[in-house]
Amino acid sequence: MLQRCAYRFRLYPTPEQEALFRLTGGACRFLYNLALEQRRLEWLRSQPRHLNAVAQGAELPALKQAAPWLREVPHHTLIQTLRDLDRAYRNWWSGTAAAPSYRKRRDGDRFRFPDPKQFRFEEERIFLPKAGWVRWVQHRPLRGTPKNVTISEDAGCWYAAVQVEVEVAEPAPITAPAVGIDLGVTKPLVLSTGNLVYLPRTGETERRRLAALHRKVARKRKGSKNRAKAKHALARYQAHLARRRRDAAHKATTILAKSHGVIVLEDLRVRAMTASAKGTLEQPGTNVRAKSGLNRSLLDVAPGQIRRMLEYKALWYGSTVIAVNPAYTSQTCSQCGHVHAENRVSQAAFLCCACGHAENADVNAAKVILQRGTGGLPGVACGSSRRSGRKQERRPAMAGSRRLQAAE
Repeated sequence: MLQRCAYRFRLYPTPEQEALFRLTGGACRFLYNLALEQRRLEWLRSQPRHLNAVAQGAELPALKQAAPWLREVPHHTLIQTLRDLDRAYRNWWSGTAAAPSYRKRRDGDRFRFPDPKQFRFEEERIFLPKAGWVRWVQHRPLRGTPKNVTISEDAGCWYAAVQVEVEVAEPAPITAPAVGIDLGVTKPLVLSTGNLVYLPRTGETERRRLAALHRKVARKRKGSKNRAKAKHALARYQAHLARRRRDAAHKATTILAKSHGVIVLEDLRVRAMTASAKGTLEQPGTNVRAKSGLNRSLLDVAPGQIRRMLEYKALWYGSTVIAVNPAYTSQTCSQCGHVHAENRVSQAAFLCCACGHAENADVNAAKVILQRGTGGLPGVACGSSRRSGRKQERRPAMAGSRRLQAAE
């Protein structure tokens, strides 16, 4: 079968090429916001026109007459921007995404070359329209037929994501045992087998450095060059932490998807769980500082990112991901199914009031999650368990391994 995946490589453009990249990113952002505003205004008319990428693309020559600087960027990137807006509307109408919103400069520049005839590769460089040959680090060979290239910027660093199409065999279903995963704050990933997957966390030293960088930004005058430098230093450090977190998650989820036929995890609502507790002026919240620290620790684990990686990697390797109702998993006994708040003696200890079963609390919760997903827990409903059917753009798994150690 044909499978699409993407390779992401670091770019090292010259100052002239970087200026062109920023101009192209700004032009695509300007066109996206202008096209979105035009569609919103047309919707308010009594007899609105049907606008799509084709209709708005026909107006590009007139727009370039009014804004001559748009002629300096590759034309196909502007056409792709209108197609991206079309896709955003389709996702909104299908219920898989929110309504399209305006792009902001702080989100970083990005644009795409949709035609494979426009670019070509060599071992140490890539050719892009109007930019010429750009140096890059191709840390692994490209497999498959190139389809498009997306250029993006993250904290001052430029990347090229090359989407390719490869012919792969249909993965055989994995016959390895099923596993349940308990996502937590103290221990990021605890498996029902008793193993613990360690993920890098933001330590006290790193938090102090982040706080110092934030203070440097706050002390600089708004609009000054020194403030821009301080914001850039803060963004670079935050991007470093995000890359480290993403790399560890890739390695851990690859091992899990390869080693287990069925992976059961909780259907967590991360946005609701990490909502602020500050309340309003009329009804101020309580324990705001403690809730803020808890939210920070949970987002440091990135449960949404881990679930998303498991879902698309399960399609690669022939495993299945099941999300179950997370209610009372920490208070349910994995042996008899008794549910009571007093079963959770402490953060680390579980002692059932009914049968006396004693176990590590996180391991017990992981076993309950597994039983809910496979229907093996007596006397307890499986809740809203569902199999993952989300299909996403597939990328090659990152090489490496993650150490699994037994939980205490």
